Amino acid sequence: MKNNNAGIARGWKKVFSFTFTQYIKTKSFIIGTIIISLIVILIVGGINIIPKVLGASDEITGSGNQNTEILLNTVYLTDNSGVITGEDREALKTSGLKLAESDKSTDDLISELSQAEEGQALITVTPEELDGAVLGYAVKTFYSPGTDGDSVDTASGLVTEIVKYRNIVDLGVSPEDYAASQRYVTASKIEAGSDEWSIFETMINYIVPMVFSLVLFILIFAYGQTVAQSIATEKTSRVMELLLTSVRPLAIVIGKVLAMGLISLLQFILIGVVGGATFLVTAPFGIGGDLMNMLQNADIQVGENAEIVDAVNSSFGSLSPLTFILILVIFILGFLFFALIAALVGASISRMEDLAQAMQPYSLLGVLGFYLAYFPVIFTMESIDTGAASTNPMQIFSYYFPVSSPFALPSALLLGTLSLPQVIIATLILAVFVALVAVIVARVYEMIILHNGSRLKFGDIIKMAGRK
Repeated sequence: MKNNNAGIARGWKKVFSFTFTQYIKTKSFIIGTIIISLIVILIVGGINIIPKVLGASDEITGSGNQNTEILLNTVYLTDNSGVITGEDREALKTSGLKLAESDKSTDDLISELSQAEEGQALITVTPEELDGAVLGYAVKTFYSPGTDGDSVDTASGLVTEIVKYRNIVDLGVSPEDYAASQRYVTASKIEAGSDEWSIFETMINYIVPMVFSLVLFILIFAYGQTVAQSIATEKTSRVMELLLTSVRPLAIVIGKVLAMGLISLLQFILIGVVGGATFLVTAPFGIGGDLMNMLQNADIQVGENAEIVDAVNSSFGSLSPLTFILILVIFILGFLFFALIAALVGASISRMEDLAQAMQPYSLLGVLGFYLAYFPVIFTMESIDTGAASTNPMQIFSYYFPVSSPFALPSALLLGTLSLPQVIIATLILAVFVALVAVIVARVYEMIILHNGSRLKFGDIIKMAGRK
């Protein structure tokens, strides 16, 4: 039996070597790899640096506007309410406002600002009254043309907070009681028996599955189609006839699937290396550096910063070498599952014109798997918000269904959505279906590759497997 099986697969190494060498030399592979690497660099670098440039890191680091540089050279403050004290003016100066004095009227200052250089502003505080009773205060900021808008907002916000504070204190509330009254209140809903997730954990559990599903879908599905196209091209030309004189038919599919599997794995690793290197290079200039500093100093983080640290540790704190080994195994099994099916599709046609139509069921199968892994995250946002995503039936189904598990399991491993025994069970189910497809290929591939005539459908292939 061993010798028979070896004879059936005789020559697969030659096919493997030929396919691997020829494909990595093609312009499409080289240019495609360069383009993908550039896209990864732009995406990772952009996600890291752009929020920093736009000031989003203030929220990540917890610095807020108080530490934002105020690009105003001169700020006039006119208080028509009598609320702001000298102590308040000193506090505003300490916060970064360059207050200046002027004897000119408000209208004159506004007129001057309209012709002044950038970086100058006038802030007015006016009481709004009704029948002699003060209902509130209006804080208006007039600024010269070209002045930095963020600086204007920051200056206006500082004065507004001072007015609110002074109004409360003037009503007899002590500064300590005012500070106590500013305590925030949060509201959340948690399904009983589920873990409570913060907004940051929700974001992580929303984004990571989508990104991983998309990347794995592109790699697994695209290279599977390449296998089908390669076999179909050789079958519809004299190349297949030449191959069959030196190797067995089954050796062709084994060699091509393994070669394309190795190529896809190498490209997958390359994408990871490029993405990781880009993150490390851009981290000092982006929010990645701020996040790394927060994680390194997790013990001293408070408030929102502490929530971010807890979210990252909760989502990724359980990662281990076994996690990445399992992800690699799942990727390989997923590729084999789709590539073997694609090989059957490619061998089932006699004309290249029929390939597009023959690939439709395969395409639908791949898209189904992708959406089963992707869309439960979108359509079950409520379960994510309440921490009950791990109990969502559709999402659980996507982990165990072999068509979708290659796309869904890696993110579940990274985020700890499934326990290790559950992941192993889902991986074993996928391995069983890969073996089942391999058995079908072994039973019918030789008849299919030698078939000439009308295109074979999946039903015809299954019937052949039953008769073999």
